[in-house]
Amino acid sequence: MLRVSPDGKQLWVQATGANTNSILDPETLEIKDTQPDGKGPVTNAWSPDGKYVLITHEGDTFVTVRDPSSFKEIKRIEVGQDSTNIGFTPDSKTAYVAVTGVNAVAVIDLKSLSLVTHVQVGKQPQGLIVMPPP
Repeated sequence: MLRVSPDGKQLWVQATGANTNSILDPETLEIKDTQPDGKGPVTNAWSPDGKYVLITHEGDTFVTVRDPSSFKEIKRIEVGQDSTNIGFTPDSKTAYVAVTGVNAVAVIDLKSLSLVTHVQVGKQPQGLIVMPPP
């Protein structure tokens, strides 16, 4: 999977077979950095405030939290086996992660970088969309 940063200056690529996350220059495709990142990294997403990048894993039980400037790992948050997609509240206070292995959505507090709870959903959730309240 790959995603371009909100400012368009970084291209983050998760390589499931290599268990790595690479950061490329989106114009030249030059590799700026590559870091090991758990078993089977799936995708990434930037918090709306740009403070964190979260990476999910299909072969591990955690979400990696990285600094978008230094690319370094800040923390691993245990969410359960096989996390997939990520959504955030617009105020960057909460992240939601679909976790197929536990049939739930993990709710993560971004201030404390900790799991708050799991919301049980249907079998093997893959995607999610976070919408502001009406």
